[in-house]
Amino acid sequence: MRGRLLNLPAVARAVGFALVVIAIVAATLHFREAPSRPRDQTASPADTSDPRSDELKRCQLLASEAKDDAACEAAWAENRRRFFSYRPTPNATTPAASAKSPDR
Repeated sequence: MRGRLLNLPAVARAVGFALVVIAIVAATLHFREAPSRPRDQTASPADTSDPRSDELKRCQLLASEAKDDAACEAAWAENRRRFFSYRPTPNATTPAASAKSPDR
């Protein structure tokens, strides 16, 4: 008897290999293009003329010399205070306030 005309495992391997090659080529073509920038160019928070951010930028340029600069220390301390401080919104109800309500 002669061998089978179609060797299914070999065909399946060839098709799988072809699919992997196609996926690699598609990914390469996709990532080869430079990412496009968003169309709306709104001002970012870093672009505002905040004196604190200007001082922090100056301190970043000083690098290791900024640790001896009193103005830089004050600017970083204020930045940490603003970042880590908690300011509740005026309309927010706290669990303690709702527990004290007389209707309960």
